[in-house]
Amino acid sequence: MKLSRVFTHIVFFLVSSSLLFSQVDSVKIAVWGDSRENADGATERIADILLHKITDWDFQIHTGDFTHDGKKEAWEKTLSYKGVKKLFYSGKFFMCTSNHDDNLATWDMYTRGVFPVNSMDSTTHFYSVDFKNAHVVFLDAYFSHPDSVSSWLEEYLKNVKKEEWLIGVWHNPCFKVTYKKPYIEKCKKWLKLLYKHGGDFVFHGHAHVYVRTKPVDPDGKVDLKKGIVHIVNGTGGANWKPPQEWTKITAFTPAERSFPVITFLVLYKDHAVVRTIDCRPNSDLKIIDETVISNRK
Repeated sequence: MKLSRVFTHIVFFLVSSSLLFSQVDSVKIAVWGDSRENADGATERIADILLHKITDWDFQIHTGDFTHDGKKEAWEKTLSYKGVKKLFYSGKFFMCTSNHDDNLATWDMYTRGVFPVNSMDSTTHFYSVDFKNAHVVFLDAYFSHPDSVSSWLEEYLKNVKKEEWLIGVWHNPCFKVTYKKPYIEKCKKWLKLLYKHGGDFVFHGHAHVYVRTKPVDPDGKVDLKKGIVHIVNGTGGANWKPPQEWTKITAFTPAERSFPVITFLVLYKDHAVVRTIDCRPNSDLKIIDETVISNRK
């Protein structure tokens, strides 16, 4: 065999191995939320997609409002939606606390043994998920004192490597990019800690729309070098809202009445891909929003 051919084969092998490794080493997260009413069958359709059509995700992030009012009957109703119970299990389904699930007794009853517990009070009210090179913190604005959550978060972040992916999840959007009142006064300390430690994304629900922001600092100013991308996805079946007005920090939001979508976040070593798909019937799972975010650390 000629030397040039040997070299070509070696290069092909190295490139192929590199591509294979990057695929194996990636993390794929499915993000959805506000699924409490199954409006127009949206919750069941999302469940069907995650169970039968797009199944290569590693775990789910649910952005809250899983139930109508947090009562036992409401939990049972949501879990009775076709496919939901098959998604709601340990290691695959993670969720933040929220206003519609603000019932301490039932939250503890239904999430015990499904969600991780934190090291401060051993509850599922706030906790972390560590998977490969991804670290996700689910922060609680309903059952816990904000200072307790901040203290736990500060201690947790000491063990997170800055070159790895860092994601925050809490229900209420921080900034005025939706029709909901901004939550920044209550969560700014969390944002500052995430920003200081190289945070990459924060996911919210609460608003029944889809919005992705530009990278922003804790003051809500565009920061392309170190900023955090905020994604609001509360389209899991609560109800639908008019199109949202664009702001200085809006990167994308549909120019029509809201509809069910799933956001897939794929994390590689040096970049992340955000793809949000249309989950309406006959949509062919069309991508409505797609962007690549480099790992700037």
